[in-house]
Amino acid sequence: MSGVQFVKSKADFQLYLSNNKYLIANFTASWCGPCQAIKPLVDDLYAEPLYGKLEIVRIDLDANQELATQYNVTAVPTFLFFENGEVVDTVRGASAKLKDSFEQLRAKADSDPTAIARAGNATTSAAPAPASSAALKEIVSFIPKGYSVLNDNVHFGDFEALNTQALNSNTSIKDVFDLSKPSTSVFSDADSQILLYVPLTHISKIYSILIKTKKPVQVSETTLLDEDDAEETQLPNLIKVWGNKLNILAFEDAAGDNAAPHIEKLSLPDEEGWYECRLKFVRFQNVQSLNLFFDGDDDDFHTVIDKIAIVGLGGEQKDQNIIDKLRGEDQ
Repeated sequence: MSGVQFVKSKADFQLYLSNNKYLIANFTASWCGPCQAIKPLVDDLYAEPLYGKLEIVRIDLDANQELATQYNVTAVPTFLFFENGEVVDTVRGASAKLKDSFEQLRAKADSDPTAIARAGNATTSAAPAPASSAALKEIVSFIPKGYSVLNDNVHFGDFEALNTQALNSNTSIKDVFDLSKPSTSVFSDADSQILLYVPLTHISKIYSILIKTKKPVQVSETTLLDEDDAEETQLPNLIKVWGNKLNILAFEDAAGDNAAPHIEKLSLPDEEGWYECRLKFVRFQNVQSLNLFFDGDDDDFHTVIDKIAIVGLGGEQKDQNIIDKLRGEDQ
């Protein structure tokens, strides 16, 4: 794993507990100042080989109320220390006791001949790679100071896409959110409409949706059937956005909703192909999921989207150092 991971659900947390004899659960929230203040210390401890037998996970208080209730967590930050699935210590707040509790659990693990290196939840490989400097350089001007790209926080286990195919034969639909890869376009299949359900691993504040658009150029490398299909492609000209729906909308509901929380006609993108859809922040402050609906001018043409970037606040902002560096270079 590339760093401390966020727990996605109660079942996910049970997997972490069952695969790690010694585990520390950090209950946190994106709006919590002390949580952000203590975060660098926790990240440093996680990266220190000395603590390699301790698994550490973060649990968003707002997104995992069931776990918070189960363990009687009412404030953040709260740290629960587990041994064999049982809580053996608790630290509330950004307390000076925290490092001592880490050290006590580490000593237990080091003296335990059955303890092994942290094993994650044993269901996934390493977390998605943060976006590259090259990809972020194209969009850094759209990212306000202190904000980040939240694509790594998409919970792809519950992700859904309707009437959507990957344009390139060696990519998947989910790759449209992977800024580290080239050529990740998706296109509408039967008509001009694309509908995506994008769940997030924790509550986030969404500032904008960035959309990169381009038309396919080499038909031989795409899943389009023939040259005629390639000619019948178009850029999106409309986006609608909903937050916190329990699942993906039906096409007729999405297309017919003229009072969606955000509706925007797309104009021409910048020279790199990016368009900024800036949301009304007050409507997207506590977001657990997004429904994204795209359409084009011609109902019979394929609408093509190359990349999507979600900009906001929440969880692991893995690209922040790169963004700050690029912003400095541009000044």
